Amino acid sequence: MFTGMRVTAALVAMTAGFAACTSSEPTGLGGQQAASSTKACIRPAEIARQDIVSDEEIRFEMRNGDVWVNKLPRKCPSLKFQGGFTWDVRGMMVCSNEQTIYVKDDGTPCQLGAFTRLPKAE
Repeated sequence: MFTGMRVTAALVAMTAGFAACTSSEPTGLGGQQAASSTKACIRPAEIARQDIVSDEEIRFEMRNGDVWVNKLPRKCPSLKFQGGFTWDVRGMMVCSNEQTIYVKDDGTPCQLGAFTRLPKAE
């Protein structure tokens, strides 16, 4: 009895977590301003290109043309110099403030911050 209840509670918690992540994508931009969300998520499988802008900022260009910027909460030493990172993505989404990256070659761990979707160029 208790095992079934624990499994049900775990499934409800996981479903709520996925719903919060997938439904929190900022909407209503109208191409006018950037939208930022502390709960925004991107799908790594949909990343067409990424650019390390600085030790504090990474830009992700998605296959659908959206551009997302991640502003790290603090500097990530040598991120720009090394020009890349690795990450261990669990599931299908990477959400704001929930993912650790590791600087290429030296392995320095750094936390991603909030994702901001940039307005589409008109």
